[in-house]
Amino acid sequence: MTTLVLLGLASLALGSVTIVDPSNYADLAADTADNALLANYWTDNGGPQELIYNITGPYYFSATDGVALAHQVLSVDANDTSVVVITEDSAVNLSYVTVVKEGYATWLNQASFFGVNAAVNVANASTAYIDHSNITVHDGAANIYAYGTGSAVYVSDVDLYSSGPVSHGLYAAGNGTIYANNIRHYSGGNRASSFSGDNPGGYLYVTDAVAHTAGIGSATFYTLGKSYGTDVVGRTDQAPSVFSDGAQSSVFVRVDLTAGLLAGTVLFCSADRQSGAELSFTDSRLTTLGSDMAALWFGNVIADVQLVATEINTTSGILVIANSSQVTQAFDYFAGSEENSAIQPAEVTVLVEESDLRGDLVAYNGSSIAWTLASYSSWTGTAYSATGKGYLGVYLDETSTWTLTDNVELINFTNGDSTHSNIISGGYNISYDVTADANAYLDGTTVSLSGGGILFPY
Repeated sequence: MTTLVLLGLASLALGSVTIVDPSNYADLAADTADNALLANYWTDNGGPQELIYNITGPYYFSATDGVALAHQVLSVDANDTSVVVITEDSAVNLSYVTVVKEGYATWLNQASFFGVNAAVNVANASTAYIDHSNITVHDGAANIYAYGTGSAVYVSDVDLYSSGPVSHGLYAAGNGTIYANNIRHYSGGNRASSFSGDNPGGYLYVTDAVAHTAGIGSATFYTLGKSYGTDVVGRTDQAPSVFSDGAQSSVFVRVDLTAGLLAGTVLFCSADRQSGAELSFTDSRLTTLGSDMAALWFGNVIADVQLVATEINTTSGILVIANSSQVTQAFDYFAGSEENSAIQPAEVTVLVEESDLRGDLVAYNGSSIAWTLASYSSWTGTAYSATGKGYLGVYLDETSTWTLTDNVELINFTNGDSTHSNIISGGYNISYDVTADANAYLDGTTVSLSGGGILFPY
């Protein structure tokens, strides 16, 4: 169950609106054993790194066009078996159906990477239309899986419930695409994200959705490829709202996401550091619940972020962390270069527009954060390095303001207001690198700031 806190305009009292997800109607206690299983691909539950199964199920459609299943219950209780398989350039409609999948995956990497055991498996340039339906998965498997160039699934007015590890709600890989509207999803298992892509990249377009996950490593969006979320309410009890691995793109409009573990969003590279990762929020809200959780976290990646008319709420008071770190396979803590010497610092550029933000920027171990305030934005906070030298830059346009909460040392500082009257210092100081080209316009000068602080070179 997800709760939004709203301000009652008439009474000026806080009220709440409850958003219902499929867990409200499920017997969660019956799935306790499923949800305790961990996705240990490379240890006790490892296995081959290539597909070793023929994808099969009792409702199997190959090179078939125009099939429609309506007002039926479709089910199977068998290991390594889907319920509905749509493959080899087929087109199938599922309308007002109930799909129930029971039975384990022998190797969890087969379920996670290749969609084995998924309730509905769509592959090889096939198309599925699924509407007004309920899809339930027990024992660990995706609800809906799409794989391959030309494969597309159109989902509307559907409830998805899953238990067990790697039980993603919507799961696209190999350039497969899923378009979803009016979706509700709950998963209780480990590494069971609501809307997930996998390598090669998947494409997810999700609108008007409610998503709730309870397991460790189970994000609202796991981006490998491209994720687009519009009008989505999401809560992750033990995961970030967003995981993104590599040079992927995540675009969110009018979303309200709440995260309970690690950070609000986590952009990283699990292998060599890549450039080109993208993240944007527009007209949205992002909330983190933990005392040490940043809103936006970056490790071993080069990324660009845009925040437009977006609200960020953190318990920690940290907006951004950039580090030479990455997420472990357990997905419950960050590991640094002491565990992997190939990890490199993060390089992050953040553009803030039409937003009022409060919190700090923290750069670790040679990482860098370039922070731009534009289009009537305001920021209350500071920037600093922790555990090794970080590199910090702040850029203000003439319409934006910065209220300092501590002294700050910057590599680059650029201000579109030549008088610097848009800085409220509160007695704190800004120092800037006199040798940096970006600071040449300051000509090594010292400037008095509103509130008693100074801007000075070092």
